[in-house]
Amino acid sequence: MSFRRIACCVCSIVALGGLHVSASFAQAEAGLAVADHWAPPTREQLAEELTAWSQITNAPSDTKQKLLTLWLEDGDTSLNLRQLLDQSLEISADDIWQQLQAFQNTGIYQGPIELDPSNPDAWPPGFLVHHAKFVYGKWLAEKGFYDEALKELSEPTPDQVVDPAALLFFEAACQHYLLQKDECVATLKQLLARSEGLPARYLALSQMMLKDIEPLETDSLDEVARLMRDIERRLDLGRAGKKVRKTEEDVVAKLDKMIEDLEKQRQQQQQQQQQSQQGNGQGSQPQQDSQPGTESGPGNVDPKEMKNKGEWGNLPPKERQEALQQISNEYPSHYRRAIEEYFRKIARDPSSANN
Repeated sequence: MSFRRIACCVCSIVALGGLHVSASFAQAEAGLAVADHWAPPTREQLAEELTAWSQITNAPSDTKQKLLTLWLEDGDTSLNLRQLLDQSLEISADDIWQQLQAFQNTGIYQGPIELDPSNPDAWPPGFLVHHAKFVYGKWLAEKGFYDEALKELSEPTPDQVVDPAALLFFEAACQHYLLQKDECVATLKQLLARSEGLPARYLALSQMMLKDIEPLETDSLDEVARLMRDIERRLDLGRAGKKVRKTEEDVVAKLDKMIEDLEKQRQQQQQQQQQSQQGNGQGSQPQQDSQPGTESGPGNVDPKEMKNKGEWGNLPPKERQEALQQISNEYPSHYRRAIEEYFRKIARDPSSANN
């Protein structure tokens, strides 16, 4: 059975079922209220950090003065904390700010946020680096750059960003999509521990993600479907490197094992049926080579016939129905619908059975 045919079947499963967290990112963005007891940094705390930074850094004096004016003197008090952080980042780290703007405008990954180790005097205050990584990571997650988003979101802690709930939610969403089960469960439980103050969307989606990923089993059909979804995402992003090829090889190996097990089950069932028929006198015995006066050969079977019978797309209607019934008994109902759709596709286009 070719990989393309298997992919057609399993990708149908993905289309019919599963939790698509990325589609809910925009909805979740609407609610960013955080419980008071979560303790994000306050304006006063950040102003103190800025003052301490200004006393030890060798950053340009005009940069320090602009920041101190914005935060401590006659700054615009109408700015909320997020706006204040954005303006401060633009003043103190123009390269990082331009990196964020380039991604927002183009949707093209701009590389990770990094500080130049050879020029520490150009480093902005630490809380602004945390803010930049939080904003960038959230934007990356919304665009489907889950690996890259995790790299940014994993550095700041909830009490170092303006919106702790959003930090944990988007981190968990990336882990969920990438099948990092243990990490995802831990992040979601940390987030749901503060459920009283969570926005309704974050709460509902977090509970759904937790219920969805906890039962996930290694080498299951569910895992294979999600891995293939991730391969498709990476290819859509133009990624075709070693990681994608390794995942493809893993998927093929897992599917080969599943198909081998199913074939063994089918052969055992056929053998049992044949034995039952022979016991009832309904089966026909193959003639032996030593029987005289016959025109039969050694009882060989046409290889072409065996090949056709071994193809899922060419199963006779009765055996196809038996296979679907077995799928219904062992897997959720949407798997049966996916397989039925696959058979319908083969019926419409027989040539696709050998692709």
